[in-house]
Amino acid sequence: MPYLKIQTNLPLSKKAERTVLRTASTLVAEELDKPEDYVMVALQANTPMLFAGSDEPVAFLELKAIGLPARKTKRLSEALCTLIESHLGISPSRVYVKFITVPRGMWGWKGDTF
Repeated sequence: MPYLKIQTNLPLSKKAERTVLRTASTLVAEELDKPEDYVMVALQANTPMLFAGSDEPVAFLELKAIGLPARKTKRLSEALCTLIESHLGISPSRVYVKFITVPRGMWGWKGDTF
């Protein structure tokens, strides 16, 4: 059920995109104790973005999940910022992470809801 969307203003090669997607998928599954079979990750590179009036490398991440516990968001923010810094070279000071918890009845899959 977890869905992570990563947006950055950096252009990325197909190889870099695949690496970030796979690494992020594994990270989210591990941090949320969910099977990776349910994790979806999207990456939008080369997106026009500004942060603090600058177009230096930047990233915005949005993590949605059913019943996302607030007690895990600090650790998730740290892990996701580390991922972005290590794979894209973007400083955590130029990364925003938005967490959204979704009620079961508002998340559909296979023609039903959770």
